[in-house]
Amino acid sequence: MNYIDWFVSIVLAVIMIAVGLSLSVQNFRDLAERPLRILVGMGLQLLLLPAIAFTAAYLSGLPPAFQVGIVILAATPGGMTSNFISFLLRANTALAVSLTICNSLITIFSVPFLVNLGLDIFYGELSIYQLPFWGTAGRIFFIVLVPVALGIGFRAWKPLTADRLQLNLRWISMFMLALVFMIKAFAPAASGGSNLSTAEVLMILPVSLAVNFLALGLGRLISRSLGYDRNDQLTMGVEIGIQNTSLAFLIAGTVIGNQDMLKPALIYATFSFFTAVLYGLWVKPEQWKHLRKEFQTLRRRVFRGNSD
Repeated sequence: MNYIDWFVSIVLAVIMIAVGLSLSVQNFRDLAERPLRILVGMGLQLLLLPAIAFTAAYLSGLPPAFQVGIVILAATPGGMTSNFISFLLRANTALAVSLTICNSLITIFSVPFLVNLGLDIFYGELSIYQLPFWGTAGRIFFIVLVPVALGIGFRAWKPLTADRLQLNLRWISMFMLALVFMIKAFAPAASGGSNLSTAEVLMILPVSLAVNFLALGLGRLISRSLGYDRNDQLTMGVEIGIQNTSLAFLIAGTVIGNQDMLKPALIYATFSFFTAVLYGLWVKPEQWKHLRKEFQTLRRRVFRGNSD
C-alpha cells in the first residue's frame, strides 16, 4: 500500500473507534428489545440499497469500473456520520447506533459478496478483478471491528472520558476524512490519488444523486408505511442514504487496487451529508433551531476548549 492507502486505513480505524466510544452495554440490550425495527433497517441497508445501486448502475451506461464503484458504495452502509445526523436532529439515535452494531458485524461477509457480484455482473467472466473473500473479511475485521471493540471497552472502563472523547473524535474524524477526499481528488495517480476529471464528475454525479435521493425517499416511504414515527422515518432514511465512504475507499483503492472504482464514493461523499441533513430537516422542520444551537455548542467545544 502507498502512504495514502495507509492514511485511509488509519482514518477508518479512528472513525470506528469513535463509533465504539458511543456504544454501551445498554445498546446491545436495545437490540434484543427492538428486533423488528432492526430487521427492517438491516433489510433496507442490505437488500433495498444494493438493489437501488445495481439497478442505477445497470441503467446508467457508465464504464464498468464506475458501475462497480456504485455497488461498492452501496455495500458499505451507515457508520459514524449517519449516527451523528440522527443525534443532531434528535431522531432515534439508539436505532441508528444499533444498526451500526449490526453493520459492523455483517459487512465482514456482505461486502465481499456484493462486490464480487458486481464484478461478475459488470465485468463478466473475463474480469481480472476479484475480491478475496477471507482476505477482505480479515482486513475489515482488523480495521473495523477491532477499533469498535476497543472503543466499547474504553467506554465501559471510562464512560465519562469516553463521552468527551467521542464528541471531539467525531469532528477530528470528519476533518481527517475531508483531508482524505482532497488527497484522493487532487493527488496524482502514482501517489494513490484518483486523478478525477471534470468529465468523470459530470458522468457519475447524476447517478450518485439518483441513488442518494432514492435511498432517502424510499427509506422514509417504507418506514412510514409501517407506521413508524418521524424519528424512525428520519433515521431509516439517513441510515441507507449515508455510506461509509472511507471503507469504500479501502475496498476499491487498496484491496481491489482500482482508483476508478472509488470515484463514485468520492463524489458521493461531497454531497451526501448535506442532502441527509436537508432530508432530516424536511422530515422534522422544527429542528432548525436545535441544529443551530448544537453547532454553536460543538464549535465552542472544538475551537475554544469548552469542556462543559
